[in-house]
Amino acid sequence: MGLFRKNKQKDENLERLKTILDRFEYQHLEKLCADVLKDSPQIPGSELVERTQYLEFIWEQYRKGKLSFDQVFEFGKNHGIVPNDFFD
Repeated sequence: MGLFRKNKQKDENLERLKTILDRFEYQHLEKLCADVLKDSPQIPGSELVERTQYLEFIWEQYRKGKLSFDQVFEFGKNHGIVPNDFFD
């Protein structure tokens, strides 16, 4: 039974993370990768990274455990993207 609760909590964070990331603009995604992850998507050649590529990279890092919901939420609050009471 504990397993189901854990999955439900994780699903809740997934939805909350999606809600926050929907509010991020391109420059926010770029800064999140640079400041929090200290990494960014690798694009061959001189192509510019698109917004969707940043989002895919962020989700990949989240699934790998290198980025948490709390880190994204704190970044969003600190940069005025979401208010402190966004999920209240």
